[in-house]
Amino acid sequence: MEGRVFATALQRPLSEARTTLELAAPQPATQRVTQAIRHREPHIKAQVSLAAAGVISTAAAARLISLRGRRSLAAQKSRHQARVLVSSVLRNATALEEAPQKLAEEAIKAAVATVDKDDVPGKEVLDDEGCRVSYVSHQRDASSCQQVDEDGLPLVYSVTKLNEYWGRSPGELTGRWGDFLGFATPWIAKAFGAGVTGNLKNEEANLAREAVDAMQTLGPTFIKLGQVLSIRPDVLPPAAMKELSRLQDEIATFDSDTAREIIRKEYGCELDAVFSELSDEPVAAASLAQVYKGRLLDGTEVAVKVQRPNALPTISKDLYVMRKAAGVVTELVNNLTAQSTDFKALVETFGEGLYTELDFQNEALNQIKMSELIEQTPNCKGVIVPNVFMEHTTRRVLVSQWIDGTKLSELPAERIKAGIRDAQEVFLNQLLAWGFFHGDPHPGNLLYVNSGPDEGKLVLLDFGFVAQIPEEDRDNIVTAVIHLGTQNWDGLIDDLIALKFLAQDCNRTTVTPVIQRVLRQYLVGGGAAAMNFSALGQDLLTMTTEIPFSIPPYVSLLARSIVTLEGIALKGNPSYQLVGEAYPYVVRKLLERSGDGSAQLTMALRGLLLDANGRVQSVRLSALLQAAVGVAAAASDRQGFIDFDAVPSEGADSEQLVLFLLSPSGRSVKPLIVKELATTIDLVVRSATRSGFLQFKQALKPPLPLPPVPLITPRGLKLKAPEDLLDILEPKLGRDEEIYLQSNAQVFLGLLGIEVDPNKGLDLSVSPKRVMDVLGALASQKDDDVRNAVSQLLSQRRGRGLVTEWWGDVYNNLQEVWGKRLANV
Repeated sequence: MEGRVFATALQRPLSEARTTLELAAPQPATQRVTQAIRHREPHIKAQVSLAAAGVISTAAAARLISLRGRRSLAAQKSRHQARVLVSSVLRNATALEEAPQKLAEEAIKAAVATVDKDDVPGKEVLDDEGCRVSYVSHQRDASSCQQVDEDGLPLVYSVTKLNEYWGRSPGELTGRWGDFLGFATPWIAKAFGAGVTGNLKNEEANLAREAVDAMQTLGPTFIKLGQVLSIRPDVLPPAAMKELSRLQDEIATFDSDTAREIIRKEYGCELDAVFSELSDEPVAAASLAQVYKGRLLDGTEVAVKVQRPNALPTISKDLYVMRKAAGVVTELVNNLTAQSTDFKALVETFGEGLYTELDFQNEALNQIKMSELIEQTPNCKGVIVPNVFMEHTTRRVLVSQWIDGTKLSELPAERIKAGIRDAQEVFLNQLLAWGFFHGDPHPGNLLYVNSGPDEGKLVLLDFGFVAQIPEEDRDNIVTAVIHLGTQNWDGLIDDLIALKFLAQDCNRTTVTPVIQRVLRQYLVGGGAAAMNFSALGQDLLTMTTEIPFSIPPYVSLLARSIVTLEGIALKGNPSYQLVGEAYPYVVRKLLERSGDGSAQLTMALRGLLLDANGRVQSVRLSALLQAAVGVAAAASDRQGFIDFDAVPSEGADSEQLVLFLLSPSGRSVKPLIVKELATTIDLVVRSATRSGFLQFKQALKPPLPLPPVPLITPRGLKLKAPEDLLDILEPKLGRDEEIYLQSNAQVFLGLLGIEVDPNKGLDLSVSPKRVMDVLGALASQKDDDVRNAVSQLLSQRRGRGLVTEWWGDVYNNLQEVWGKRLANV
């Protein structure tokens, strides 16, 4: 398995590297590798070759490949560097098993050397006020962008300004970079070597322990990074999860006297001027701050969050280290895969979010805004946000309502399942409706309220990292889901370009087959082994070896939130599928925006509901209407990650669906289904009147001739016998129409309140008077008469409201059908 993973990651440079080895390595060394490979199993052969491929394809050794076609002198110099590198590595490796680790170390050193030489800050887009334009939520006024602390360190994230500040103290940056490399280089090399030699399983626990120890030693920035990783039990092995949990539960506190001094400095007064009580020791500690329980002078219990000392300068240096490390990753990945991700931009997005978390006043404003959005949304009443006391909140101290709660992730599975329903309601509204979402919902930030008026609800904490998504991007996310589910690959490519996963000038001929192969397995009948976001994410990464697939910075924010929520949910329900659960929200957004006139979303809605012949797919419509009223199909009802034809086994009844269609939210569906509704009404009326007329004739004792009925035709008034009139206006249903009425039309029959007994079929018995009323109305072609007759025919079947409200549009379609029949008279 491990060999296959490396084979996938290094597929592109493999053949080049083998050729390069022949050119670069001294003959004795080449023979040693060849002989060693010859006596080992196939997967070991591949691993050893791939190890060589990895280093040859990176940094200085890879220059031979990248300089192909350039000046011969430069190429000869690179060949010489490659020869020296490979020869040195193979000579210094005491055993073949050590070669991959040695090669990885040399590759990292070469990549670091390149980054040290070419290191430049990322480009920033600034607004008119000089503030960085990004997805991270900044609620404070624009003047805050220019603020600095007493030492001149920028208080608002800016790569350029931070580089300028630390450029005056290069020694500190160099020392921090050295600290990082001292941990990272041997660890990565060891992990790479273990993976290539098939020994990764045995080394998991040691590698995890060493990584967590390094994160704790390096400080808050790296602890925060570890916390992001610690919420994926379905991705990381148990040994790694056990070690990473230490970053949630074993965070060292700082001295409480120091914390009190920070509060005094921020307030400019003694603590007893604000608090009547403040706990001696913190009740909780996090990577950036620790929390005390306090009581205001009026008796209100509060949580007092105090920032760690020197957090700002430490984190600003660490972000420099991370940006530089991202440059190393970019150097390696660009040589090993077709991926075009700007890893510096990803780090800068993470870094800006982390930096912004240090501004507690901005966090408080985020918290207030989120609370207002939740309170304004009826379906989100199961989640609360603590009140904030702005008058006692500064940049480094945050005072908010005290709430007694338990981590949702620590509750029994059934309670987690119930809580996740409330959590996903809020999260999906954040993502698709509000465009304002919590970027760090780790288990410690999602609690079950144990007491008080909100007992049994969830409380969402920590709003330091909140991001905003423009409506255009939210629309593109929705259409991407629709295009994927309907297998509209051209449309999906358009969405991925709009979302910046793919370049505008990407080669669709190359890209489309790869995307089809990777994503089709998550659709109906695709057979993917796991139907969760993590599995999808891993498969998406495999595409980077074949096509230039990029990860936009804002997606890292989204992914962080999604994997956190899904990680908690999977503890309560191993079959949880966030994308499937999200369908009602996708539908809600689709209908809302198409109803508002969005051409993009209107086209997506048509693509979802209409088949190749322009007819509404009734099962899909049924699933959509159920989703629109908030009922999602259970995982057991779905046949794929995305299944638009999965109708809930226990859904809303027809009356609820009719009320939805008559509401403003249903207006975008109306143009698509009016024609199908008219077709169904025509079939119902024809079937009912013909059946009723036959019963009426049979009931006449003795049989009597019926008087002719006046019929308005394009050629004038004509008298027709009722039997002839019936054949003209209400012809007998054909076989295809019978099948449609008994199967595909069921959703429309349901909307008309007409039930279909699976054993007895369609019951359309009507009185003789109703039959004659309908025939007379159709013959007269008077709008009011037809409307009353049809409405009366359906009056006992709860569909009268829908027909009455939509009559103008329905009647236009019916007139077209009846007009064609009368044209032949």
